[in-house]
Amino acid sequence: MIGRLLISALAIVLLVDSVTAADEFADVAAPFLKQHCLACHGEKKQEGGVRLDQVTGVEAGNRNLWTLVHQKVASGEMPPASKPQPTASEKEKLLKWVAEKQRSLGVSGTRRLNRRELAASLRDVTGLNIDFAASLPGDGTVAGFDTGADALQEASDGVAQWLVVTRRAVDGLRFLDAPRGKPFAMNFREVKDLKKSFDEWKADGFTGKELKGILRPGTGLLIESRAVGDREELSFSVPAPPSKEGVLRLALNISVLKPFPNLPNPRLWVRIGGRDLDFREITAAANKPQRLVYEVQLGDLVVQPKGVTISLASKVEVPYTVDGFENEDKSNPKDPVPGGTGLFRPFFDRKLPPDKQPSPFVVLHDIAIEPDTVTAWPPASWGANLGEVKADADSAKRLLALWTDRAWRRPTSESEREPFFKLYEKLRGEGLNFDAALRAAFRSVLMSAHFRYHASPAHLDKVVAQFAIASRLSFMLWGEPPDTELRKLADAGKLRDPAVLDAQVDRLLADSRSDGFVRPFVVQWLELEQPITIAQSHINKQDFRFARYLKASMREETVGYVSRLLADNRPVSELVASDWTMMNDALALHYGYPAMEGGHLRKVKLRTDDPRGGGILGHAGIQSMLCWMGDNWVIYRGAWTLRHVLDMPPPPPPLEVPELNPSDGKNKGKPFRELLKQHQSDAKCSVCHKTIDPLGFAFQNFDISGRWREVEHESYKRGELDGRIAWVGEGKTRPVDATGRLPRGEEFKNFAEFKRVVVEKYQPDMVRGLLKNWFVYATGRLPGIDDLGEISEIMTTNRAKNYPLRDLLKSVVKSRAFLEQHELPAENQPLRK
Repeated sequence: MIGRLLISALAIVLLVDSVTAADEFADVAAPFLKQHCLACHGEKKQEGGVRLDQVTGVEAGNRNLWTLVHQKVASGEMPPASKPQPTASEKEKLLKWVAEKQRSLGVSGTRRLNRRELAASLRDVTGLNIDFAASLPGDGTVAGFDTGADALQEASDGVAQWLVVTRRAVDGLRFLDAPRGKPFAMNFREVKDLKKSFDEWKADGFTGKELKGILRPGTGLLIESRAVGDREELSFSVPAPPSKEGVLRLALNISVLKPFPNLPNPRLWVRIGGRDLDFREITAAANKPQRLVYEVQLGDLVVQPKGVTISLASKVEVPYTVDGFENEDKSNPKDPVPGGTGLFRPFFDRKLPPDKQPSPFVVLHDIAIEPDTVTAWPPASWGANLGEVKADADSAKRLLALWTDRAWRRPTSESEREPFFKLYEKLRGEGLNFDAALRAAFRSVLMSAHFRYHASPAHLDKVVAQFAIASRLSFMLWGEPPDTELRKLADAGKLRDPAVLDAQVDRLLADSRSDGFVRPFVVQWLELEQPITIAQSHINKQDFRFARYLKASMREETVGYVSRLLADNRPVSELVASDWTMMNDALALHYGYPAMEGGHLRKVKLRTDDPRGGGILGHAGIQSMLCWMGDNWVIYRGAWTLRHVLDMPPPPPPLEVPELNPSDGKNKGKPFRELLKQHQSDAKCSVCHKTIDPLGFAFQNFDISGRWREVEHESYKRGELDGRIAWVGEGKTRPVDATGRLPRGEEFKNFAEFKRVVVEKYQPDMVRGLLKNWFVYATGRLPGIDDLGEISEIMTTNRAKNYPLRDLLKSVVKSRAFLEQHELPAENQPLRK
């Protein structure tokens, strides 16, 4: 009876709350929307893709829409100045109502680890250096980022694949079992007959396919360098277990040999089982060789009847010359290339001894291959003092405690570990040996929500909350679980102290592992995975051989530039305008700078006459990737800049509007500016294009490969063959017209003036956009109304300092959103016991 009364009372309360909310919407929001919004955002018309006539209140599903409404009304952007304006009282009443209703929703719960984070967590807990992400399905995104909670929902196929990945990962570990599989090892410095030495492996299933290389006793095996496209490589196959599953480990000690001065460094291409694993520049000297270790899951590889093929190739991916040698000409005598083939490589007789060849070599000192390895756990490098491990319950408990603490990224209690230990005992009772039973318990730990989901910094258990902050900080700035120092600080309860957080941000960013933050953030923020085009003036030129490395370098310039901005705590204005960039040998050639040695990026002061100047908008990789969809680069470049730099994203184009094709019929040969005027005559297009197009002209001096040009042709002819692209101007030339207008009406005459105006007038927009992106990346959700208020506070605090990037990032880490995100109701939170 009492239970029924309580249920009835609760139903009445919920009904009253629902009626009250509906009444408030009808009294406060509905009249405002009807008078000021629905004419442009209603049933018949949805400017910017926004529709408001169907909303009936603030709900979890439309909270981001109400954030937009609040933002536009509060800033005075809506209603437009040409329309009747609400009174101050009406405006204040609406804004207060929206903020209160959104605040009452709380924020979304914790999220699942994404693909990158799951892979990193598996590497951390197993000690295996395997790219587990290769076997995991891709993630959805929120605002372009793979950290968004709404895009990381569980799916049956994803869980099934996770079961496979965790099984493979744990199966690669052993505790008391003996090592399995026979390793292949060879020290080439001691080998006198290469073929004979490889023949000794054949009895164990080894198959030599292409045993290329020059054996030099006392030095090692010299792998001759080839240009990209040449197929010669050191290639052989090793046997795989019958199951075609397990872990293959390849270990190499290598150095470089350069017989002549000023030779480029070779790059070692490593391919195992059809997968390209590495394109590494080799710089190590013979007396201090570089050790490389690769671990791969056989289940991710192509396993042929004869086993797994391993290929090692030395490639030169930059053009170069050597005094005394002619340039090698690969053009067809019957179809000579205008102007020759261009700089390629020296021509020489490959029968010459190595010290007479104008080409670098990768020197393979020794090699070790374990086709079916099982790694002892825990790794000796951890220094885990577990005592003697025996096949008994006590040893199992100690190993399980270490595994669970590491997997869950916090201390665990005996009661939390009890179900997994009971599984171990059950399997032991059914006849499984110690290793097999414990591996099953380990897999079960990895299937738990505590491993696969982030804990919340607002968890009711303060210990869990502290370790949640450690994880959030580490996953954000390293892309992997927290290290020993962060765990110690969490255990001491110090990770809400602003000074401690500042120091940790400095420490984490100074570590090379911060690439796990900068790279994925910058790539997703700026959409750097779009194709880059490297075009030539003739399809038979040899430049295509260097395209892979040049494209990679063009992307790296932007990633390295933002990384350096953070490291040096530079002002946000330098995202757009500076006097420096990051450059390597390939970029120096592309930009017309003096030759550089090596592929590592370094800070370079730009020439005063370099019209690009510093800043990401002048990077060839960015300007080239915005041309891949065709000749409409003014539109793409303008829209990209509005969306990613100025925080003024244009809405998606209407589906019924046809694409503007400059090469089509009557459009051919017309200046793009004239074509866009025609395009803007359509009312459906002009709403957005009156902002996009004038801004996009700022980048007209950049060609399809991101190189600077002073003139343009009437039209361009594109040719393509086997990945080679020729892009040739046709017709009369004319000076590039880069005049345009920014969104608030400021006009500019050229690219340099455009950047100056952006720095002077649009810095707050840039900072706000960057902070919003960091909030999404850090918390897994779009900023709400309160978050936008906190972003404004951060901007105010850092304005006088010209918005230093690392200080801004520290402010995000110390924000209420980062540290105090509300959690699920208490009854849904498992407390540690």
